[in-house]
Amino acid sequence: MLQEKHSRLEAEFQVPEKERLTGEGWLHSFCKTYNIREVRRHGEVGSVDLAEVETERQRCQKILSKFAPRDRFNFDETALFP
Repeated sequence: MLQEKHSRLEAEFQVPEKERLTGEGWLHSFCKTYNIREVRRHGEVGSVDLAEVETERQRCQKILSKFAPRDRFNFDETALFP
């Protein structure tokens, strides 16, 4: 994704071919500088059915839309549990 975005930006800003970054050397340095890394989820987290999550999110939105924004969440005195 980063390489594709990089290519698009170079084209958009009309960077001359001889000045464009080639290869993947820059990518490693960029990711290290900005602490970007790929995390693969596994186990229970990796087994979530995303279609079901979306269905439940829409169901919750439908229920919450019946209430004013100020009435949608009720926090206890510690403000830790919505």
